[in-house]
Amino acid sequence: MGTFLVNIPRHVLSVLQKITISGMNKRYAKWALVLAFRVATVLFLTHNYNKVNSFKRAINSERFQNDLSYSQRRGSESTNIKSKSTKCGETNGDLVMAGNEGVKPLTERVAAKFRSTDMSCANKPFPKSNPQLTPEEMKRKQACVNTWTADHRKGSKAFWAGNTQYVRHTHLTYLNSDSVVFDIGGNKGEDADAMIKKFHPGNYLVLEPIKTLYSNLVEMFKDNDTVLLYNFGLARKNKQFHVNVLGHGGDATSVFSGNDNGGSCLLRVVNTTHFLLQIGIPCYEVDLITVNCEGCEFEIMEEVIWSGMIKQFRHVQFATDPTLKHLQNAPERYCEIQEKLKRTHNVSYQYKWCWESWDS
Repeated sequence: MGTFLVNIPRHVLSVLQKITISGMNKRYAKWALVLAFRVATVLFLTHNYNKVNSFKRAINSERFQNDLSYSQRRGSESTNIKSKSTKCGETNGDLVMAGNEGVKPLTERVAAKFRSTDMSCANKPFPKSNPQLTPEEMKRKQACVNTWTADHRKGSKAFWAGNTQYVRHTHLTYLNSDSVVFDIGGNKGEDADAMIKKFHPGNYLVLEPIKTLYSNLVEMFKDNDTVLLYNFGLARKNKQFHVNVLGHGGDATSVFSGNDNGGSCLLRVVNTTHFLLQIGIPCYEVDLITVNCEGCEFEIMEEVIWSGMIKQFRHVQFATDPTLKHLQNAPERYCEIQEKLKRTHNVSYQYKWCWESWDS
């Protein structure tokens, strides 16, 4: 009783004092005490209800920055690795950070026609895609797996013939000054430069995990405020490891050609779903996501489809590198991605197992 009486308003205490002083009988005094107890209880519960609501509002307002539920559910790994001599310009700070700490929602920069009018969009969970294929989807998947070697050879030959490869630039006639583009695997900026010069999208976001390539992109686009650059990649888990940079002019990374034992450059990746929440995807549509990252396409597409956020991307374009040694079950995974993409998108161009584009 004493705990609650300290919360009784002064005018209630005054009444109690008058009751006692006037010598009212015990029954009325008891009623007065019961009344005071109930008032104090209501005040106590109201105070704590308001504190809980304030806490919930604070949590909701920080959802994009602090919601780790997806990345925890899908798995994460320590981002701290031993310092070693590298040749890509990494700093000690790069070794202790995931790289996506400064990511904020892009929502306010997005053209109104692509933004949600639902003010609660940030807090609405996406319905997950059914992880199981239907019998008809399973049948098509198996047919795809059975012919993958021949389809890969055919698709690669056609894509690299003449200037056909540039379909990944010229096909994108739907882009305009209102468009948002996500470029996952910016590399040396060839795709970004071509699309920006031709279509002038309003927001062009680039992820490039290799520090030297990232630094070159920063210099290339330093005078273009529509370009946002981040020095990390996407995958299923938060992770850091060392890789070797291969290819012509160091334009490709081989995740397992060095790994932590012999690689010469640091590579950081973060959980795809967590990043999409951070950047605000639940509240707007992206005109194009283009993915080319030496094998990470499989994990990224699987995560985007699994999370249900595939519906926020009006066009999806990605490369495929099925013969990379570190990829497990590449034919099965690619063919399953195909079937699940058909649920929300349609093929707009396709060189199977090489490059393709889908639109909603």
